[in-house]
Amino acid sequence: MPEKNILLSVIVVVGPCRKRSQRLLDALCSQTAADSIEILVLDLPAYGEWKLKTAHGIRTVYLTRSETQPWLRARAEAIRHARALILAFIEDHCIPAPDWAEVLIQAHRDSWAAIGYAFTNANPETYIARASFMIDYGVWAHPASRGPTLHLPSNNISYKRDLLLSFGHELETLITSGFNIQEKFKKHGHLMFLEPRAIVAHENFTQLSALLQANHAQGRLLAAERTSGQSWGRLRRLIYGFAVPIGAPVIKLFRILVSLRHHQSLWPEFVVCLPIILLAYFWSAVGESLGYLFGIGNAERELNRLELEVERTGGT
Repeated sequence: MPEKNILLSVIVVVGPCRKRSQRLLDALCSQTAADSIEILVLDLPAYGEWKLKTAHGIRTVYLTRSETQPWLRARAEAIRHARALILAFIEDHCIPAPDWAEVLIQAHRDSWAAIGYAFTNANPETYIARASFMIDYGVWAHPASRGPTLHLPSNNISYKRDLLLSFGHELETLITSGFNIQEKFKKHGHLMFLEPRAIVAHENFTQLSALLQANHAQGRLLAAERTSGQSWGRLRRLIYGFAVPIGAPVIKLFRILVSLRHHQSLWPEFVVCLPIILLAYFWSAVGESLGYLFGIGNAERELNRLELEVERTGGT
């Protein structure tokens, strides 16, 4: 049951990269609205690492698992332990601004089903990291335009808890791809919003291989869950499977170009990173195509490794 004095439940799934996960928890404990939030840590340690800590007085639910499970599916379990009416997901390689939680609580006083954040680059020192940021979060880069939106990031996003729970047994499947939840919202007339004052610094891949593999796995997972959740027939899967490698990169490029109309300062970075952006968009589309044609494969396990186990330091 929701508790009146807990206004925001922040859900964090952590793995072997303990230092960056502790950095995130420290940032959450330092929030200006720390007395109004609870932190749900779902710990998936693969190698018996030390337990993470939160500051004294910060309400924390610490859930441990002896074996690593799919981290996106693990979030569905955490949702059921949350006590607030608002849920915020944030990755372990992110750093929220001190007023991030306070801004989200204020924004969720309106009836938005989901509210997204604006992003800055936490590790802009290398070319691949800058390209990775443009690929994954360029559409929502700070300073973003405030207002209703049709698209939000999948992994770093906040929701009304009751709407997620209304999906019932579908939740575990839907939560693996925020895209599928957002499709459901649009179908049922639930509106989404981008709140640029809720700022999060995102740490990005610094190795090209990891960047491409993550986008490929995410695309395949999205497609596989989309077809199974919506019971697609073979013909529709075939059509999408062969069309996506052409259509998906064009759609993604269009979205980022539209967003850059309000980000003139990002144009030089976009142009310099364009070769990597196009390569990643295409490889993501190949993964999505395989998901439509052949199912999930090992995408879930690969995404687990890349998101939870790969450090985002070094590179070029």
